[in-house]
Amino acid sequence: MYRWFQSPNVITLRRSSNIAKFMVKSVKEHPNPVEGNIKGSIPPWISGRLLRVGPGIFEFGDTKYNHWFDGLSLLHSFTINNGKVQYRSRYLRSESFKKNTAANRIVVTEFGTLSYPDPCKTLFQRIMATFQILSPNNESSDNCNVNLYPIGEDIVVATETNFIYRIDPGTLDTMERINLSKYIAVHGATAHPHHDPDGTVYNLGTSFQGRPQTCVMKLPTNGEGNCQDIDRGKVICSIPGKRGIYPSYHHSFGMSENYVIITEQPVYVNIPVFIGSSMFGKGGGKMELIMTDKDEKVYFRVVKKISGEELAIQYVADCFFTFHHINTFEDNGNIIVDLCCTTDDSFYNSIFLEDSSITYILNENNSVRRYVLPLNTTTKPPGENLVTLSYSNATAVLQADGCVKCTHEVLSPIAFELPRINYSVCNGKQYQFVYGVAGLELDKLLKLDIRNKTVKQWMEKGCFPSEPVFVTHPSPNSEDDGVILSTVIHSDSEQNPYLLILDSKTMNEIGRAEFEEVKFHKDVHGMFHNC
Repeated sequence: MYRWFQSPNVITLRRSSNIAKFMVKSVKEHPNPVEGNIKGSIPPWISGRLLRVGPGIFEFGDTKYNHWFDGLSLLHSFTINNGKVQYRSRYLRSESFKKNTAANRIVVTEFGTLSYPDPCKTLFQRIMATFQILSPNNESSDNCNVNLYPIGEDIVVATETNFIYRIDPGTLDTMERINLSKYIAVHGATAHPHHDPDGTVYNLGTSFQGRPQTCVMKLPTNGEGNCQDIDRGKVICSIPGKRGIYPSYHHSFGMSENYVIITEQPVYVNIPVFIGSSMFGKGGGKMELIMTDKDEKVYFRVVKKISGEELAIQYVADCFFTFHHINTFEDNGNIIVDLCCTTDDSFYNSIFLEDSSITYILNENNSVRRYVLPLNTTTKPPGENLVTLSYSNATAVLQADGCVKCTHEVLSPIAFELPRINYSVCNGKQYQFVYGVAGLELDKLLKLDIRNKTVKQWMEKGCFPSEPVFVTHPSPNSEDDGVILSTVIHSDSEQNPYLLILDSKTMNEIGRAEFEEVKFHKDVHGMFHNC
């Protein structure tokens, strides 16, 4: 049975909490560098910038955003050099920012907030504007507040529409607005692309030309290009969804050395509702377009990176929902897919803002899972487990209808989100360690040893860390040789926010940089940029 999210009333955990006020409070930008006060020490080999992004403005005039994802994009930079740390922040000067600021009200629809209809537009003009969004020249939101990533030598900030922005990583100035739809036949793209060692960028997009399709995009920068080369991008594979005019929603995907893995979960975008709400100005925003079906299966769609061909094998699993893939790799004729999962579909409704309260995304329904997809389904007769890996108890069984039914292995005794690995060394390869944020209030940093299924944690009372970013040692002696960087806010407003530096082997604190003149907010994703 389909389920539409039509209001923020379906919640996982709803509670007034210390962290809620930091997630919904607008903060000022700090374009000039602020020097941090160092406690402990900063390893001298760390030289570069931790770049972060997340929502920062939650109201204009008397209009307020409904969802945490809607807040306007605020960029953060922590420049680390010679044992010192400088902080600065800038709001992205997107068209969404400019239009809302000029009108002093919300005039651009976001993930969970429908913009207020322009009284100067006739119904016909609203209809035309709606279909313009579904065209290659669409003008959907460009509020890029989800993630940052490199394209060759350039750094861009992204959301899940067709727009990205090139920024100056030193000053955080907004440099260039790029409409992906003008170069690649997609109407949106995830904010979690993958990179091959040579710099080639892969991503998932959605196309609404004819029947909605999920598209695998490839941008061959070869490590030397930049955003000027984006016109070399192309779609290498287009896959129609299993629900006709309702395309599947993808926040991330998996990529191994030879394959792209699309996890087609039963989360769909309701295009008819979108058209109606845009025309008549009714509804709660793009979040209201999401519908789920807990009675449906999950399908793993496997695409060859070189040819763009989708494998004929149908891999299916019982229903689950996911935002973030952890890693994907190949071993002995199998593709191993690791993800952060939940069985609760209100997961997508869990960060609505209501009366300064917030709901949380981690509960007893969350788990860290491994699925194994065998590439050869003829090694055993139907009904027998095709997985022969000694280190995994995941199963894959050929069914009478020709599908391969996959059952997961639980990797961690503690659920977590916002997973990060030693990406440059381990992405698409066998790995041992993953880092994430744990706890019902997202108040712990966690390191999981996947092989031994053991965890190490960092926690400080009243403190709420951001997504952990792994920075490898310049001469590493192991996969986990380096540091974890995380920005931390405190429930006590009298306490200073800080940049935390942990030994990534032990999860013990090495040092921190506290900032007296600024207030952080809870951000989303980020990256480390070597200077």
